[in-house]
Amino acid sequence: MLRRILIADTPEGAVTLKRILLGRDCTVVSTMSAAVEKLDSEGFDLIIAGLHFDDSQMFEFLREAKKSRKNADKPIICFCSRDTPMSRLIHQSLETSTKAFGAWMYLAEHSYNVYQNPDAELRRVMERCFTEESRKDIQHQRVIIEKQRAELQQLRSLLQGQEWTPEMQEYLDGLQRDLELLLKEIARLHSAATDQGASIITSRDLQDRVSNQVTTTENNMTSTEATQAETETRQSAGEDQLTAKEGIKEAEGHRKLDKLK
Repeated sequence: MLRRILIADTPEGAVTLKRILLGRDCTVVSTMSAAVEKLDSEGFDLIIAGLHFDDSQMFEFLREAKKSRKNADKPIICFCSRDTPMSRLIHQSLETSTKAFGAWMYLAEHSYNVYQNPDAELRRVMERCFTEESRKDIQHQRVIIEKQRAELQQLRSLLQGQEWTPEMQEYLDGLQRDLELLLKEIARLHSAATDQGASIITSRDLQDRVSNQVTTTENNMTSTEATQAETETRQSAGEDQLTAKEGIKEAEGHRKLDKLK
């Protein structure tokens, strides 16, 4: 799913961030007035504020972002490019201060110079801010499929009490095909969730600067996904039982038809 990013930084800083983000849908603003206009008129999935934005108005921008009706709850990253020489203590102070103003994380580009591919690791850390929304999308789709499967099971259970006929078997076969499509979609969603999980694990194995808010969100999502997986397992067991019963009923129906011939 395409995610929209607002970058509030100097033109030079924006070039660096767009390079790191590799073709993401980025909107760039370099002045406070342009930033406020965008915050008021458009919704974004991620906001990145450069340390030197509009003559070092990053903290003022954070205030505006948290007041925005469309973007107040969106993840915010504060970013310091590698061409800004500062001591470790200053970076630590900025990390504490920006989080106090509502930022989800503070990233200093120079901290990632030790990696073989600094841009890739920075991008992986930034994209963890998308975790909540993308995993919410997957969970929502799984809930919809869960309801559809429950409806199919209920319908198949009701048909258990009816006399078998070739027409009813044809109808059941149609329901089975519907179920197979739902199961394929569940498999696709599982694959997407697994890929996201692998990316998160990789990022956690390396040095990152994600906030507790991001990690807590990820852990809550994992708990919800585990509950959904249990529900899906129970549904699969119920579907297997129905399929077995339908098979027995079909066999009995064919025997009756053969006797009548």
